[in-house]
Parts: sequence; C-alpha cells; structure tokens
Amino acid sequence: MRLLPRGKTIKEQLDTSKLKMPDALQKMCANYFSGYLSFEVAQGDGIIGYVKGQIVAALWQRYVGEERRERLCGELALQMIFREIQSDKCLMGVYRLRDDFIPYVRQFCQAKVEARDQLVELLDIHRLMARLKQKQFSGCLRLHSGDRVELIFYSEGVALGFFCDGSLGLSADIDAATSIVLDERCLVDIVRANPAGEQDCRIRGVNLEKVWLRVWRDLNP
Repeated sequence: MRLLPRGKTIKEQLDTSKLKMPDALQKMCANYFSGYLSFEVAQGDGIIGYVKGQIVAALWQRYVGEERRERLCGELALQMIFREIQSDKCLMGVYRLRDDFIPYVRQFCQAKVEARDQLVELLDIHRLMARLKQKQFSGCLRLHSGDRVELIFYSEGVALGFFCDGSLGLSADIDAATSIVLDERCLVDIVRANPAGEQDCRIRGVNLEKVWLRVWRDLNP
C-alpha cells in the first residue's frame, strides 16, 4: 500500500538487491536531494524523507493481518527499512519534492493515525469537515484507493492544500474530474499531527553506515 502520493517521479520499481546499499542512499545526501524514497515489500512500506541532502524523516508501516498495522518512525523506522532491504525483495522509488514541502512529509511520518480505511461514500462529508474545523484539527486526511493516494493538509481546522500524484508540493485546488474521491472504493484515514513527533521520531544526524552495519550484524550473527 503506497503511503504518499508520488511527487515528481525520478525512478520507480528499483530492485534494491541490484543496488549498492547504503551507498545509493548516501548519494542522495551528496546530491542535495529534496524529496522522498519509498520502499515496498510484501508485508510493509517505508519512507525516507530528505531536504537538501539531509535525512529528516522516516516511516515504516507493517501489515499484521488485515486489521492491525505496526507504525514506526525515526531511527526505528530506518532500522526496519534496512532490515527489509537486506532480508526480502524490496522495490524502491525516488520522488522529488520542493524544499518547502518537506516539513509536511516530516509531519506525516511523525503523526498518529486516529481512524483508517473509512469508506468515503458512506461518510457525511459536511459533518466531517465541520468537526475538523470545530476541533481545530491539524494533520491530514489521507485518501487512498488501490495504488493512488491524495492528501489534504490542515492546520487548526483550516485546509491548507492538496498533495497529489505528480505534485512537487501543496496545491490550492485539485482536478475534481480525476480525484480518487470519485472512486467508489475510495477510503480515508484521519492522520493527526503529533506535537511530540520531533522527540519521538528523532533521526537528524543519523549515521547511515552505522545503522546499516548494526542491522547486518543482527541478521548475520
């Protein structure tokens, strides 16, 4: 399950077993890359977010049956991504974003999921919007159907904009004719910003080689 919209696609479906790791990740640092990398395995998905070559966010979501999902952020997420890269078939995607949008990616990675997989066509949308405003909701609504994802970001109950496939950052509006909201299978997750995220999901300054080696030693005792 894709966690974020694609942004501007640089590469997709890269088999990590054919890449030199973690050198490929460090190359993003050397190239002052801003955007995110996605990692897909059979039982989970991960994200590593960069701004100007610095890793600022990581998220790992593992699927345990159909009802339960394990969500990790920060260095713990990075460790799990490295574990999956080293032990399972993993596909990587590279997506460029604007520098000023990366804080939203970081917020998403650090956030708490309050509700997931609600069928949009069964929701009272006007009531939901009113409740978000009343509760001064900060975070995002994550709309998803199959391999497509759209995000609507909020701050204190006010909609800030949309993030959709092909976007480099927030957009003020969306093409209603192509929005996944029209898909009868469209689901929505309510993802609330986590004020303690910077503390709970620390990752700035992490040493990629040391984390990679630590995971390798765990897998090869």
